[in-house]
Amino acid sequence: MSENKGNVPKIRFPEFTDAWEQRKLGELYTERKEPGYDSLQILSVSIHHGISNQELDSNTLGKKVRRSEDKSLYKHVNFGDLVLNMMRAWQGAIGVVKSEGMVSPAYITAIPSAELYPLFMDYYLRRDEAIIQMNNLSYGVTDFRKRLYWDSFIIILCSIPSVPEQERITAFFTQLDNYIILHQRKLNNVKKLKAGLLQKMFPKDGEAFPEVRFPGFTDDWEQREFGELAKIRRGLTYSPANVRKEGVRVLRSSNIDEDTFVLKEDDVFVEPQAINIDFVKENDILITSANGSSRLVGKHALIKKNCNRAVHGGFMLLATADEPEFINALMSSPWYDRFIGVYVAGGNGAIGNLNKNDLETQSVYVPEASEQRKVGAFFADLDHLITLHQRKLKHLQEQKKALLQQMFV
Repeated sequence: MSENKGNVPKIRFPEFTDAWEQRKLGELYTERKEPGYDSLQILSVSIHHGISNQELDSNTLGKKVRRSEDKSLYKHVNFGDLVLNMMRAWQGAIGVVKSEGMVSPAYITAIPSAELYPLFMDYYLRRDEAIIQMNNLSYGVTDFRKRLYWDSFIIILCSIPSVPEQERITAFFTQLDNYIILHQRKLNNVKKLKAGLLQKMFPKDGEAFPEVRFPGFTDDWEQREFGELAKIRRGLTYSPANVRKEGVRVLRSSNIDEDTFVLKEDDVFVEPQAINIDFVKENDILITSANGSSRLVGKHALIKKNCNRAVHGGFMLLATADEPEFINALMSSPWYDRFIGVYVAGGNGAIGNLNKNDLETQSVYVPEASEQRKVGAFFADLDHLITLHQRKLKHLQEQKKALLQQMFV
């Protein structure tokens, strides 16, 4: 066993006891400058996902792809090579190649030494500690122009264990990543199911009943104004002088997380004397009425948690209804999307705004109360299932983050 007890992780597999050895990246990598050729796929590096394992098109990347016609300008990379985007390395745009290809000439490419199990570094170099070093060693006039050059990259310090321990750690995190991907797919599938059913279980534009219904319900849905179905209230206006560390909680847009109501550690509290509206109640619907980002205007959630002594803020609306679960589902249906698209002002940097009177006067089709309850309960169950998957996924992601701190030096 090594006598050096300091350079070891807090958590490790029991068969490994030797201290990790500190190295500079220049001792572990040599720069690769091999030109690409036409038959190779072009790989991309992203801040959140590292290097792709296949060529990505504009739709996948979410932006227009500009590529040189001269493939000889690209750099050839092999399995295990390290690739980093000089302009975004300090934000995490770094990764280990998993399939042969070529990358932009703007990237640094490097060949690993025999001291490395290459995929181990895909985890090591995307940890906060490594990214901080890259940030400190990147230079430029502004953040937008900061770059991590090869001469800075090679002096970054890291600590590595033996190759067998690197392999074991990599296998563990690969399995954890696969588990996270599985839960992400489950969450996406339930969300897709909900989106599809919202299309079919509410009437299409110009129709009086939906395509899919529960057995026993056959009557046409009735046309009503939204204000007849829910009482809409504007939120509290207060000044910075009213804010306190404790007092009455003020609910804001941040309390709606993917259609789920959440309480936040950074929630605002105001002195009780500033309150001149009613407190919110369970099953009220919290609605964002104004936001600097127009795409967030109109998002909503049922208040389901114990939320004593809370009010909704001035950029929010609150809807109170006899069948709140149905109304909340109605506000996720295609009708509501169309309404938001037409009536919410914003764009080009303007603040989006949802007008209370516009919402109240909208004509909607609704069934009789018993069918409302049935539809509302069905979508509430789906929302609960989505919330459970979200919590499980978040727990796994937090668990991975904690283990990345404790299983590395």
